[in-house]
Amino acid sequence: MAVELRMLQMDQTMTQGKIGKWLVNEGDTVTEGQPLLEIETDKVVHEQESPADGVIAQLLAKEGSNVPVNELLAIIAAPGEEVTRIEVDTAKQPEAQVAQPRRTVQPSAEIKASPAARQLAEKLAIDLAAVTPSGPGGRILESDVQRYIDLRGPVASEPQRLKASPLARRLAKEHGIDLTSIAGSGPDGRIVRDDVLQRSRERQASTPRAGVYLETAPAPTTPPETAQVLPMSGIRGIIAERMTMSVQTNANVTLHTEVDATELVQLRSLLNEKLATRDVRQAPHKWGISLRLTYTELLVKVVAHALRAHPRLNATLTDEGIHLLTEINIGVAVALEDGLVVPVIRNVDRQGLSAISAQVKEFAEKARKNQLTPGELQGGTFTVTNLGNFGVDGFTPIINPPECAILGVGRILKKPVVHEDEIVPRSMLTLSLTFDHRVVDGAPAAQFLQTVAGYIEAPYLLLV
Repeated sequence: MAVELRMLQMDQTMTQGKIGKWLVNEGDTVTEGQPLLEIETDKVVHEQESPADGVIAQLLAKEGSNVPVNELLAIIAAPGEEVTRIEVDTAKQPEAQVAQPRRTVQPSAEIKASPAARQLAEKLAIDLAAVTPSGPGGRILESDVQRYIDLRGPVASEPQRLKASPLARRLAKEHGIDLTSIAGSGPDGRIVRDDVLQRSRERQASTPRAGVYLETAPAPTTPPETAQVLPMSGIRGIIAERMTMSVQTNANVTLHTEVDATELVQLRSLLNEKLATRDVRQAPHKWGISLRLTYTELLVKVVAHALRAHPRLNATLTDEGIHLLTEINIGVAVALEDGLVVPVIRNVDRQGLSAISAQVKEFAEKARKNQLTPGELQGGTFTVTNLGNFGVDGFTPIINPPECAILGVGRILKKPVVHEDEIVPRSMLTLSLTFDHRVVDGAPAAQFLQTVAGYIEAPYLLLV
């Protein structure tokens, strides 16, 4: 009996994957567990395996195409079995998308969908039967409808909106210039200020006494030559899409605070000094990595304690409401040459510093070798990102969906401060907390940040 191969959802935020490369061809004999294709997500390049023994009867997705989760990728037939090829409707398919099989349309009333999803579909005259569900029990969520809209693109009945910068619109209005007659030179054909100025010059040259010449900028010059074009594809392109979605979807607010980390610096120095005299420093740790605590590892433990006291920051938002999560799983951002990955340390509040330190080091090493598995990147409830090693004091981190908050960590810098009524040198640290205001308000978020700061200023409280 034929078996379907569908796009797997490798984490709870994944909505689609990109077909990087097929490792088999139609007619090839395959065995269960054999890698069939490479799938690129915003986090990893993953090999999807065959679910059964058989013969590749039909491949339905092209290399380079973006395929929604649970979409049909291939048909695997039993040896000797004849399988009717699926009729594919390619007339309306964008080049970058997988061709989807025709299917019988069900009445929208019989389809499981959230109220928000139905409202959006009715507003835009979208047939819910054409939307791929991702909710429990095959339920269509509002995000599924929005994804369908994004993948479909504008239809013929939707007028294309003129793309122009606010300044270009104002200049055109003030001087009677028709924007529809201008070819934009900005990104995606956007009309920018210089385009309006150039049109004004052309009009002045043809009719010197008609209109006012906008001499507010020099004449356009030849643009500089491009040294290299880096395509926004693969992991880099998907990261761009995910971060854009995070900014556009979440009600982002960022709080900054400066913390006295002198005691944390001293504690780390003391612990590493003690560890250096123990057998654990003479032999590899059980994870195969020598143990030496970093500030990031200490801060992961600090954040876990703070999340236990402030569970509203350890949450996610869905169509059903705010889910307060039982596990405290902290993602630690790791910068790579072509992107960023966030491996997850699970149940941090139940682990000791040695175990946390070993896992952070192990995941960082695996990330650099592109050896992280999808399971090691799933299930995060909060993220810590540290740019202190790059000399950064403070910054605005972007939330990693579907989490509701992320903590940015700057460098520890010794500076003169007032401490116990005296001006003395202290090690100061800037923290930046970005949170989703839909899930948590400013005051509770500030209280969480105060708790984090309290543990940093008196880290011995972690032992209480």
